[in-house]
Amino acid sequence: MFQSTNKVIPVNNTKVVLAIHLFSKSMKSCFETTIVKANILMTCLGLAFVFVIHTNRLFAQNIELDRKTKPVPTYFFKDTDNKIRIDDVLKGDVKFNPQTDDSVDDLDATYWIRLDFKDELDTLMTQKLWHLRTSVLSEATMYYWHENSVQQKSFGQFNNKEKKGSLIYYNGASFEIGDLIQNRYLYIKAKMYFPFSRTIKFRYLSNESNRFYTQYYTQQDINKITPSHYYFGACSIIFLTFLVIYMNIKKLEFLFYALYVLFSLIYLSSYSMPALHYFFASKATFWIIVVSQILINLFYLIFSKFYLNTPKHYPLLNNIINIVIGILLVFIMLHAFTYYNSFYKLQENILNFQRGLMTLFGVFSMLYLLSKPKDMLVIFIVVGSFIYMTGALGYLFIGKKIYMMVGSIVEILIFSLGLAYKIKLDYEDRLNLQKEVSAKEISAKRAQMNPHFIFNSLNSIQHLILQNNKESALKYLSKFSKLTRNVLESSHLTTVTLDEEISVIKSYLELESLRFDNSFNYSIVIDDNLDVANIEIPLMLLQPFVENALIHGLIGKKEGEKNLSIRFLKADNHCTIVIEDNGIGRHSKKAKHKRNGKKSRGMEITEKRLRMLNSEEQINNSVEIIDKYDSNGQPSGTKVIVRIHNP
Repeated sequence: MFQSTNKVIPVNNTKVVLAIHLFSKSMKSCFETTIVKANILMTCLGLAFVFVIHTNRLFAQNIELDRKTKPVPTYFFKDTDNKIRIDDVLKGDVKFNPQTDDSVDDLDATYWIRLDFKDELDTLMTQKLWHLRTSVLSEATMYYWHENSVQQKSFGQFNNKEKKGSLIYYNGASFEIGDLIQNRYLYIKAKMYFPFSRTIKFRYLSNESNRFYTQYYTQQDINKITPSHYYFGACSIIFLTFLVIYMNIKKLEFLFYALYVLFSLIYLSSYSMPALHYFFASKATFWIIVVSQILINLFYLIFSKFYLNTPKHYPLLNNIINIVIGILLVFIMLHAFTYYNSFYKLQENILNFQRGLMTLFGVFSMLYLLSKPKDMLVIFIVVGSFIYMTGALGYLFIGKKIYMMVGSIVEILIFSLGLAYKIKLDYEDRLNLQKEVSAKEISAKRAQMNPHFIFNSLNSIQHLILQNNKESALKYLSKFSKLTRNVLESSHLTTVTLDEEISVIKSYLELESLRFDNSFNYSIVIDDNLDVANIEIPLMLLQPFVENALIHGLIGKKEGEKNLSIRFLKADNHCTIVIEDNGIGRHSKKAKHKRNGKKSRGMEITEKRLRMLNSEEQINNSVEIIDKYDSNGQPSGTKVIVRIHNP
């Protein structure tokens, strides 16, 4: 860091220009990258820029002596009608008054200024070219004597012809001793677009010394612009971050908050950034900076509507916000009209009225939200708004931009935390809603599956009755009623224990064994390491697979034994259920004919239930169906492997 004001930085330092170029280029590319890459890139370039600014220093002469100026006696005349011309001034029709602290206090008036060099002639003869320096004048014209006539030269803040080299100082107006009218006077015609709180004083220095204003930065100069650069860098990162978040999740509060940060950046720091400084150097483009203070409030209000969901939670406040938004939109249009038509006092009155309105609205809205808080989001927005308002009022009444910058940065950090908290709340709401929907879908699909099972069972009973097998029909009906009672008693449950599911499967197999005259064999094997009493699975998850193995696999088999095995195994963090038959297989012509080319409805429902569980719990439940073939390549059955997460 700097140790004394004797060290200066050249304005046109090549490394600084390169850093600025890279910084601007990186901003453009950040829109096409991810949040992490954008933040890393912007942070690195910002640090590099600061490093260049603070390490590339040149030792020079004592800068304070090199910048030393001499005052010029100054006299003012206020032209309220804006009709006085230089000819009237030269004729003596204008009465100039000595300078006072409030010499320039009317934005609608034109000011004529007379500089008297009567006592400075000896000094002016020592060098050929000199420079006038003064406070920033929005619009200024210097009248001087040249080639036997009065000539004029424009200078000031919005002089597009002036070559600007410094972010802080303007070149001023150059003159020679021969330019003095009547060998002693220079006349200035000036107009201010914005209120000026300091006394306007004119001083002069040599052209050689003037370059220490326009081509070098002192430590004091760096201290003035460094906060703006830090603020610009921080807001750029935050703006890009929330813009990328919006482009990914499409929630409007992030877009309007990004725009709010953008116009805060423009209003408070853009004029201190090299490339942007020159872009906003004209009257036309400078309006963007001026109107940004209205746009900041506009996008802040729109952001608040979405952030707090005011239409739902705060209807009264929402109606007031809508009214204020409408007023701000009118202010923007009126300000553009007054600014570009040179009604500078009126445009300043619009800005002042807007400041007063937003201050009153801010106080009201904070008190209202504190009196009727719906959630923790209110705390973030009230605290952030209070800090920002404090900084803004400090800037308005004390005149130091740093107050508003600090307030804005703290407020942005608080709002960023608030937005992160809202993302968390939204995520939890979506998760709860998803659980509700999933539970209802599972219940609906189970309701579809239970009638399917009941229909098949009743068909079996009907089949036995038609065969006049009353004893088997009664046994089947008894077992069916017992099974139905178990299913209905657990119908309100989403899951059951594994031993309850096994009991249902056993009852089902007994029913089907009666139905088909014990034409197939079945076995149920349970791993000793499996705690079936404490493992939960979706209700009647396995029944469709068992049914499929019987109806579409074993029953159609004409020769050999018909075997069905069900094994419950412990495998890592999963309970693995293997349902295997030695039937005709899924790819047998008979099986295809039997199913009419349609997938089992129970199988389809079961697979959907497993997929929903995966989505809900972020776990890996799966079902795998394996077609078995013999040594001759003929179908020899089907194996179904169901894996259910069970840590």
